[in-house]
Amino acid sequence: MPQSIIDAARQYVLDLLANKLDPQLRYHNLAHTVSVRNAALQLARVAGLDEQACEWLELAAWFHDTGFVEATEGHEEVSKRIARQFLEAHGYPEEGIRQVERLIDVTRLDEKPITRLEQLMKDADLNNLAGPNYLYTLDNLRHERRVFYGEEYSDIEWLASNVAFLENHKYYSPEAQIAFGAGKQDNIDMVKRLLARHIAKKEKKKQKKSKKQRAGLLDNSASGRMIFKTALRNHIDLTSIADNKANIMLSINALIITIAMPLLAAYLRAHPSLTIPALLLLVTCLVSIIFATLVTRPIRTTGRISVPPAEGQPANLFFFGNFYQMSFEEYKLGLRKLLADHKMLDEAIMADLFFLGKALGRKFWLLRICYMVFMVGITLTVVAFALTYLIA
Repeated sequence: MPQSIIDAARQYVLDLLANKLDPQLRYHNLAHTVSVRNAALQLARVAGLDEQACEWLELAAWFHDTGFVEATEGHEEVSKRIARQFLEAHGYPEEGIRQVERLIDVTRLDEKPITRLEQLMKDADLNNLAGPNYLYTLDNLRHERRVFYGEEYSDIEWLASNVAFLENHKYYSPEAQIAFGAGKQDNIDMVKRLLARHIAKKEKKKQKKSKKQRAGLLDNSASGRMIFKTALRNHIDLTSIADNKANIMLSINALIITIAMPLLAAYLRAHPSLTIPALLLLVTCLVSIIFATLVTRPIRTTGRISVPPAEGQPANLFFFGNFYQMSFEEYKLGLRKLLADHKMLDEAIMADLFFLGKALGRKFWLLRICYMVFMVGITLTVVAFALTYLIA
């Protein structure tokens, strides 16, 4: 009878798990059941259990996870029911059924074994803690926790929790301590090393991210660099345009003064009525030349700045006007500090664009006045000449 009930139980469980177990159960699967059954027999032989105890242990090992075909939460109760129904159908003694149920009960994670048989069953159920493919086992268990319980873990969280579990776990029976102790310690060391690598990798990424965040604003933005380059190029182009316009005004007014004024001066004694138009033309040309000259006049620079800069002072050492009075050693030291401090470098770039824009704005303001004076002055001069001829 013992052999026939074991064979029947084995075939029943194999068929049940093969046909009804959810394939997403990658840890509590048929392979795990077979592993627990083999570990239970191994420990039973070493412990010298009698035939009856070995039978109870093997039956419990076969049925202990069959409840997963119906439920993941509280599957032990379902496993006990499936085992009882099967054993009662085969006329198994009530005492043996209760023993099998108790051995299934002890596989609960928080259940502590009391009898020697319970200790062996408990230890057999967790024999995979010493298995050579422990990382693969962990991956399967992690998959189950995610799919069936909605538990998401980062790699570090998962490895850390397993290190804690392994270190707090203990094999109850001396047989399991001897058979599985060394393998379990090897797995603890392996998971710790893997955890340390993941922590180091995360720290490295964190430092890299922190370094990237500490970098300048333009370092983190390709669009920002493109916009800055475009704005800088536009400012330089507009500066050149403003200077060209001012040079045109300088040339025109200088030409008028050089050619027209001597000719008018020759007629003033004979025609004193031309005095007012001549003065209007002279003032117009003179004021236009003054404003055109102001447009092209270089800005005033000190040739020296402090590094780090004083409050409100830009630290742009790339503009010659800020360093031409400095010694080479001072300039090198200041430039090293500027390049090492991303915030200071950002401010230098912003200062360059800002003050170039300020200078450009002043140029176009003066240029507008210059053109307005020339336009109004020439108009008044022409009107004055016309009135003089009409009156005369």
